[in-house]
Amino acid sequence: MTIGTASGYGAIAGSIMVFLSCATYQRWLLAQYNSRMLTDKKQVEEKVATSFFREFMQIARIALPTAWCKEFFGTLVFILLFFVMAVFRVLTSNANGKVLHAMTEGSGSARLQNFTRMLLLRTALYLLSSVCSSCVEHLRTWLIGCYRVRLSQHFQKRYYSSLTFYRATVLDKRLEDVDSVITTYCAEFAEHFAELPYYFLLPLLGSATSLFALVQKVGGCASAAACGLIITSVLLMKKLSPPFGRIYASLLSQEDSYRRMLSNSLINVENIALHKGGGHTERKLEGRLSVLKDALNHFALARGYFNLLELAFSTSLRNIASVIVFGDALRRKEASVSDIYVELLYLRDLSKSVSDVVSNLREISHLSTYTLKLADFDTTLKSIEQDVRETVTEEEDGKLSSPAISSPVAPSEEGSCFPLFKFSNVTLETPAGHVLFENLNLCMESDQDWVIIGGNGLGKTSLLRLISGLWSPLKGTFTMNRRVNLLFAPQQSYMVPQCTLLEQLVYPEIVKSVSEEDVERAKEALRLAGAGSVVEVLGGFGSAQVGFDPSNVDDTYDWASLSGGQKQRVNMARVFYQILRMDRSREVPVALLDEATSMMDDTEKEVMHN
Repeated sequence: MTIGTASGYGAIAGSIMVFLSCATYQRWLLAQYNSRMLTDKKQVEEKVATSFFREFMQIARIALPTAWCKEFFGTLVFILLFFVMAVFRVLTSNANGKVLHAMTEGSGSARLQNFTRMLLLRTALYLLSSVCSSCVEHLRTWLIGCYRVRLSQHFQKRYYSSLTFYRATVLDKRLEDVDSVITTYCAEFAEHFAELPYYFLLPLLGSATSLFALVQKVGGCASAAACGLIITSVLLMKKLSPPFGRIYASLLSQEDSYRRMLSNSLINVENIALHKGGGHTERKLEGRLSVLKDALNHFALARGYFNLLELAFSTSLRNIASVIVFGDALRRKEASVSDIYVELLYLRDLSKSVSDVVSNLREISHLSTYTLKLADFDTTLKSIEQDVRETVTEEEDGKLSSPAISSPVAPSEEGSCFPLFKFSNVTLETPAGHVLFENLNLCMESDQDWVIIGGNGLGKTSLLRLISGLWSPLKGTFTMNRRVNLLFAPQQSYMVPQCTLLEQLVYPEIVKSVSEEDVERAKEALRLAGAGSVVEVLGGFGSAQVGFDPSNVDDTYDWASLSGGQKQRVNMARVFYQILRMDRSREVPVALLDEATSMMDDTEKEVMHN
């Protein structure tokens, strides 16, 4: 095809029409998706720049707490390497021009010698540049890991401190997707946070060095004209770009919703099977997956439209570069091929750096999404922590006590009977506001065993929650002796994942070493709980899954495979073990059993007698 003929101009016009038609159609589709997205109030909340900056700094201070941490110095080296890489890029472009000059200028041995020297010089520059690039990649990945661990540790420590995790999950219920926040969101924020210099500082330094070299070649006026056209293109590109922040936030929200529904169905497979609800569950999941697919289509369309704009933007930058170089060649009248080639390389580097800045703007939208989610989680966590602190005060001896609980009862003389718990006009209600009982007045003594009976929903388990400190009385006071050490055995026994049988008994403490006394206590506790069948399942006391030998430990046993009765026996063995290792001169063990033997066989009475 020859440009200048009717068919040539027709092809050009046709290409432009195809491009405009495609861009217009994609933009129309995006408008349809965006209008649906904007009807959802959760997605329409756009944060102003100052709000985003404040919340970004809120999370950044967690990831990078001081100027003396190792990550800060790593970031400084990271940035310094960017400057070195930008300089090397200019030097490499210049070396490419000299290689071309050596290939086309001169004659004979001098030409060969000059070409060899320039080729070796360019090779040396490439090798040094590759070393810098390797160090940058290593530091980038290292920083991502450091930030991720620091953020996850920070939120994990706060979530599991005091009773924050219980209040957030059972009572408050304002925190959702805690697992996603501590794992996925922290990891995504860490990646984008570590790469911020990579996204913008590196291309900006590259633009500065390329522009400086370009000024030396074509002069300030031509360089200024190029910069003006490039900036105009950038602003136009930014104006036409889709709202990646809201689109990605919508996609993330739908993914979380689908994951929660799927996780819930996997947790409750037995109940679903008993109710023959497989079809219903599948249909509900299918509906949620359809909504997620719509969000994925929206995101895919936005990516395709942005790629179309990006390629058009790159084409315009290349055309700008060609016009400027051609104008400089006309001005000088005589210009060598190598000079023109180097100028094109400088302009190419400049346009690529600017193009990278524009392309990386969408990464800011991803960063803003995870920043807002982490900031919201952090703020909610602070609020819940404040609620916990308001219901917990420090006693003189350093122990924690509820303000609704008066000063702990002082123990009587050794060997005499003394109060364990006192309830004075206690009113207790559920988190939903349902009053369970009012004006409870009761004193439980150390020489008494209590059995609480009653129908469902009358507050038997809730009373145990009050005693354990999980719930606070709405009115009245509850008093507990300082020496009391509460031990729990609920109906639904908690089996700690990824641990040995010994670790199950020692929980919530961590097994650091195993003495002969620890082994004897564990064996006696298992005997008292009638848990011999559990030991047999694991392969006997010498089994690695029992864990009596620290040099031979296997924590891979699936504790969920035990029967309900076996789980209850392990739970009772945990209670017996804690009692056996307790200093009875300082502590008074009190076991709270909530139908703890309901799934056992005919040895239940023997276990209770023990």
